[in-house]
Amino acid sequence: MKGFNRQILFGLSLIVLSILFYLLHYAIFRDLHHIFIYMIGDIAFVFVEVLLVSLIIHQLLNMREKRTRLEKLNMVIGAFFSEVGTRLVAYFSDFDPKLDKIRKELVVKNHWSGQEFSNVSKRLKNYDYGVEIHKLELVDLANFLVGKRDFLLRLLENPTLL
Repeated sequence: MKGFNRQILFGLSLIVLSILFYLLHYAIFRDLHHIFIYMIGDIAFVFVEVLLVSLIIHQLLNMREKRTRLEKLNMVIGAFFSEVGTRLVAYFSDFDPKLDKIRKELVVKNHWSGQEFSNVSKRLKNYDYGVEIHKLELVDLANFLVGKRDFLLRLLENPTLL
């Protein structure tokens, strides 16, 4: 409410200053015709200014905000995978019955090119994942997740995920 009152006060101050400058102009030149011609022209241009500000500036601010949110989300995702996710993926992949078919392709080497990473990425997108759920050691999984409970709760509290 306090910020809203400041905006109203600021707007009224600008209007009063504008009136004072119009009065000063009239006092010096005594030409109402000239004042009203330019005042109407200026008012007509206000709509073009509003259009420019509302469409272009608003769009730029939205893009910047989206980029910032994505950067924060990437940090949250990185934190998840460094703390919990990588180990979970490895744990579940151990129970994938078809993992041996692609295991050799997943070993990253120091001399891989961007093309090799791209090829593996395409291969993984088309890979039919599966987990033999009856072979999982649920007690081990539960113990691991309970050990990471505080981290996972803090992660869920992160406003970026909303």
